[in-house]
Amino acid sequence: MKGWETLLAERESDDHFVVEGQLAVERLLQSGYEVIKTIRIGEELSREEASKLLGYHFHRGYLAIARKPAQPELGDFGEGPLVVLPEIADPGNLGTIIRNAAALGASGVLLGKGASPFNAKAIRASAGNLFRLLVRRSPNLLADLKIIAQSRTIIGTDLGKGSIPFSELAPLSQDVALILGPEDFGISEEIRSLCDYLTYLPMTRGVDSLNVASSSAIFLHELSR
Repeated sequence: MKGWETLLAERESDDHFVVEGQLAVERLLQSGYEVIKTIRIGEELSREEASKLLGYHFHRGYLAIARKPAQPELGDFGEGPLVVLPEIADPGNLGTIIRNAAALGASGVLLGKGASPFNAKAIRASAGNLFRLLVRRSPNLLADLKIIAQSRTIIGTDLGKGSIPFSELAPLSQDVALILGPEDFGISEEIRSLCDYLTYLPMTRGVDSLNVASSSAIFLHELSR
């Protein structure tokens, strides 16, 4: 096994990841994740040494190295909305969506392409809630969605033709898979074809969309009602 200094310098691999900050490290330790090492800056490692290993100026007091868990199966997601992110590029947005999902009763997050939930920025933005929520990186998102469609209503957020305001959706009789597409080009035609509903949040004053993380909070709050 590689030494912890090497793992820290790599920051993230197929098997491990690095956690920064006291709150995130505490929540990691409270979880079922396997922790390889915890480090308090100023004891085993100085701030300067940590910055050199990580490759950027590190100003936090705690670090930890943990092993990535096994991928959850689709059947592991319980009751509550399932947030689906086909392609999210920004780890900060991803972490904020994970935090919103945990706070607003989602059963988990299903990812396609894009940022890793184990990126240090994503973990910070999630306030450590990554360790409290099931997150699956789908090997084949379309195939997963076809399976999900058998037990969940699939709602795609989209500004295109055929979309209706979220407030006009009919009452839902089963759990939802909420698809949040990229802000620049939305969800693909293949994914649109799998949706039971296409919806959007009406805007005022000529604003056509919200940041995807902000939108996730509004949609999840409304679904919880």
